[in-house]
Amino acid sequence: MSGGRGALWALILASALVVLPPFFYLMQSSLVVPLPGLRSALGLDNYRRLIEINGWQLWGTTLAFAAGSSLVAIGLGFPSAWLIARTNVPFRRTVLVGAFLSLAAPLIVKGIGWILLLGPNNGLLNAWLRAAFGLAEPPFALFTLSGMILIEGLLWTPVALLLALPPLAALDPTLEEAAAMCGASRARVLMRVTLPLARPAILAVLLLAFIRALEAFEVPLLIGIPGGVATVTTALYQSIHSGFVPRYGEASAYAVLLTAAVALPLALYYRATRESAKFATVTGKGFRSAPIDLGIWKLPCTLWVLLVPLSLCAPLLLMLWASFLPVYTSPTLGDLGRMSLANYAAVAGRADTLAGLWNSLVVGLGGAAAVAAATLVMSWMVVRQRHAVRWLLDAIVSLPLVFPGIVLGIAVLVQFLNLRFIPIYGTLWIVAFALGLKFLPYGMRFCYSGLLSIDAQLEESARLCGAGTPAVLRAIVAPLAMPAVLATFIYVFMNAIRDLSTAVLLTGANNAIASVVILDLWNNGEVPQLAAFSILLVAGVTVLGVLFMRLATRHNYRI
Repeated sequence: MSGGRGALWALILASALVVLPPFFYLMQSSLVVPLPGLRSALGLDNYRRLIEINGWQLWGTTLAFAAGSSLVAIGLGFPSAWLIARTNVPFRRTVLVGAFLSLAAPLIVKGIGWILLLGPNNGLLNAWLRAAFGLAEPPFALFTLSGMILIEGLLWTPVALLLALPPLAALDPTLEEAAAMCGASRARVLMRVTLPLARPAILAVLLLAFIRALEAFEVPLLIGIPGGVATVTTALYQSIHSGFVPRYGEASAYAVLLTAAVALPLALYYRATRESAKFATVTGKGFRSAPIDLGIWKLPCTLWVLLVPLSLCAPLLLMLWASFLPVYTSPTLGDLGRMSLANYAAVAGRADTLAGLWNSLVVGLGGAAAVAAATLVMSWMVVRQRHAVRWLLDAIVSLPLVFPGIVLGIAVLVQFLNLRFIPIYGTLWIVAFALGLKFLPYGMRFCYSGLLSIDAQLEESARLCGAGTPAVLRAIVAPLAMPAVLATFIYVFMNAIRDLSTAVLLTGANNAIASVVILDLWNNGEVPQLAAFSILLVAGVTVLGVLFMRLATRHNYRI
C-alpha cells in the first residue's frame, strides 16, 4: 500500500495525542498535593486521605453492589433469553421489542421512575401495599444497598438478555436430544448439557454486568446518596461538587483506583471470550432448533419473560402519569380531573430544556459522525496493513474501555484545566470530545468486524486502475463497509444522547445536555416538568433510532 507505514505511524501518533493526554493528566492530578499559600507538591497524600476517610468500607460497598446487581441481571436475563431462544413461550417479540426499546431510555429517567414506584413516602407500590395491608412501614426499603442492587439489576436485565440470546439460539439441539434419548430428564439435560455449553456466554455476560455495575453512577447517585450508601463513583462526584473548592486531587485518586478495579474483570472477560472456541457447537452440519414445549409451565414462564418489558414500562408509565399533573403526589383516581398538557407547554418554553435537547442532538450527531469516520479509517489500516505495529493503533484506541464514564469525565476535565491554550473548557466541545473518546473503542470493533468481510482484491483492482488511497476509501471501502459504519453511528448516537456519567462533571449552565438537565430538575424538585421532558426525550430518541434503522433498511444495509 502506498505510504502505508508512514500513514500508519501518523495515525498512531494522532490517536495517541487524542487518547493518552487525559489519563496522563489524571495520574498527575492524583499525585498533586495542595499546600498552604497556593503551593503544591507531588506525593501520595491523596491516596492516603482516601484510606483515612473511608477505609475499606467504600470499596466493600462498591464490590457488593456490583456483584449483587450483576447476579440479579444474570438471574433474570439469562433464563428469559433461554426461554425465548429454546422454548415456545408466548410474547417473544414483545419481550425483544421491550429489551431494545429500553436502550433508548436514559438510565436516569428509568431510575427516577423506579423511585416514583418504590419510594418510601410517595412510591406507588409502597402506598398501595401500605393501604391494602395497613402497614406502618413501607414494605420496600428502596434507599438501601439492597434497593440499589435490585434497581441496577433490573436496569441491566434487558442488556443481559440481548447479549445471552445469540449464543443460546446457536446451541446445537442434537446434543440435548442425545442426552434425552439416553434417559436424562429435562432438568438433568439443562444442568448437564445446556448450561455447561453456555458457560462462556454466562461468564461473559456476568463479567460485563459486573464491570458495568462497578462504574455505575445513576443508581448510586439517585438512590445511594439519599440513603447514605456511597460507592466509589458517587464519592468521586462529591469530591468535585461538595464544599467550596473542588478536590481535584482526591477525585483523581478515586478515578485511578476505580480504573484499576475495572481493568481486572475486563481482562478476565477478554480471556473468557478468547477461550470460547472450545465450546463451539455450530459446525458445517446444519441443524434446526425445535422449540421445547413448556406444557403446564407455559403460564409461569410467560410471566417471567414479561418482567423485561414490565421493568421498562412500569417506571415510564408512571413518568407519563406524572407529566400530566401540576404537582406530583402518589397517584389516585382524583388526579384524572387535574391532568393537562401544561408541563409539556412549560418544557417547550424553558431555555434550559430546549438548550439541553439541542446540545444533546449536536453532541450525539457530531460525535457519532466523527467516531464513525475516524474508526473506519483506523480499522481499515489495522486490517489492511501487514506491519506488526498496526496492533499498537488498535491498543491505543481501545484504551478508553478501561475507564468508567465518570473517570473519563474527570480525566478530560483535568486535562483541559491544564491545557488553557485550548479554550474548550465550559463549552459543548469538551462534552463532545469526552463522549467521542468514550465510544472510539466501540466504533473500532464495529468497523473492524465489517472490514474483515471485504476482499482486498477489490481495492487492489481500483489501484491498478490508477485510484489513490482517498479514492479507494471513498469509492470502494466506505460503500462496502457502510453497514458497519451505520451501526457505529447509530450506537454512538443512541448512547451519547442519553449519557450522564461522562458529561455530568463537564457541563455547566451553557453546555448542559439533556441527561444533566434532568438531574438538575430532579434536584430542584420539579418532578412534573422533569417527567414531561423525560417522556419527550425518550420518544424522540426512539423515533430517531427507528428512523436511522429504516433508512439503513431502505438502502439495503443490514445492521
